Amino acid sequence: MMEGFIVKKIFIPLLLLVPAALSTSCGEWLDVQPKTSVEEEDLFSREYGFKDALTGFYIKMGKTGLYGQNLTYYYMDMLGGLYESAPDVYDWSTIYAYDGTYQSVVNSIYSDIYNVIANINNFLKFVDQNRQVITTENYYETMKGEALGLRAFLHFDLLRLFGPVYRENPQGDAIPYRLSFDNVATPVLPASEVLDLVIADLLEAEKLLDGHDSEIFDYDNSADPFTEMRQMRMNVWAVRAMLARAYCYKGDDESRELARQYAIDVIECGHFTLSSYDNITVAPILPSEQIFSLYIDDYYQIVDEVFVNASASNILSAYESTVRTWYEGDTDARYRTFRRVSVDGGQYKRVSQKYRQDNYSSSRDTYSGLNSQPLIRLPEMYYIAAECTANPETAASYLDEVISTRTGRYDATVTTGFDQTDTRSIYGVVTGQTVRTNELMKEYLKEYYGEGQLFFFYKRFGFRVFPNCPVDEMNEARYKMPLPDDEYTFGNNN
Repeated sequence: MMEGFIVKKIFIPLLLLVPAALSTSCGEWLDVQPKTSVEEEDLFSREYGFKDALTGFYIKMGKTGLYGQNLTYYYMDMLGGLYESAPDVYDWSTIYAYDGTYQSVVNSIYSDIYNVIANINNFLKFVDQNRQVITTENYYETMKGEALGLRAFLHFDLLRLFGPVYRENPQGDAIPYRLSFDNVATPVLPASEVLDLVIADLLEAEKLLDGHDSEIFDYDNSADPFTEMRQMRMNVWAVRAMLARAYCYKGDDESRELARQYAIDVIECGHFTLSSYDNITVAPILPSEQIFSLYIDDYYQIVDEVFVNASASNILSAYESTVRTWYEGDTDARYRTFRRVSVDGGQYKRVSQKYRQDNYSSSRDTYSGLNSQPLIRLPEMYYIAAECTANPETAASYLDEVISTRTGRYDATVTTGFDQTDTRSIYGVVTGQTVRTNELMKEYLKEYYGEGQLFFFYKRFGFRVFPNCPVDEMNEARYKMPLPDDEYTFGNNN
């Protein structure tokens, strides 16, 4: 693919995209012209230019500052209490110091995501303006649908990071929703308005992709390479999974029913299957369950530094006794994907091997997840169905579908007092949540270790305490990342 592309009549490298500080703020555009840059009129004058630009969005998302590290197994899972040791972390309470210790991380996440969104908006302008150059059947609808789905996906994560605890304060200030590529200040919107715009983008993406997406979720030597392995792009079923996620987040009765319907549609579509017990231990990245993932070239160079080659004192890990408690013993297949590491004093740690790349085949014929970072997987659809189904027994059956493939146990979910406050101690804490919510929490913790989803779950329900919580009590200040100062300085959003 091409090495660089341009936006707004300026020249910038593909992996830098728009100047990050200007992604939502007023200011002068950076004027840089490296040798590998291509002017936007040239880039978007040919069909393959749109393909290259679209691919660039995924590459940028896979960088370590975003989903290649911080927004998945690293910073997000530190926030969710999944580690007891990590590089350069000595006081775990400081991880919520969004305007202190981790200010640069938080600000970088914000600017880098809006950087990608700015380029998506530029793409969307040109995909309609130069539609006549896109001549391959279904390309226009597929590419525009992908871009809209990505814009919604990225804004939704910004909402989950920088917005309020939604169920407690849906009208609270959240983030700008950028719909165009320009340097005009965009106001900070209430969380409810942001969520409505996310859903609107997803519904438009679904209409475009429906009947035009190839729905090829494997390597296919007879297919156009741009249309195979659709799980590595924002495909039509990823959009529907995102609609399930967004409607579930909204949480009113009508939205919960829509979330349930979308989740079941994805479960029943036939493209994705829950892995067997044996496959989980062999290929814990679980490619058959991936609805939307990123392909990150030579991923081992990133993940080995924190899961394989780091010292025992610095490696991303938790104590063996803690992990055994979470997985309720050692028979759960997910527990068996952890590696045992000896530490001083005769103790042991457990280190996830989900991303250990030498576990996976690089062959097209036997692809098993090499270089993939999952962002949406099938179990979440079962969990959404369980959350949004009124009948306790039916709801529990969705949870047990997943649990049985991981443990061999059926009817494992407690339904007594399902929607009443749970008085049990769950992994050492009484959460104050309902039995249903705690049963879901146990599964999110086990299933999404290393994928960055657990903190979002805790925030959505407003957990005041959770297992291995590094502070005495969570509150909105610890759940809600503050907008960078530049947003107010340049964005005129104060």
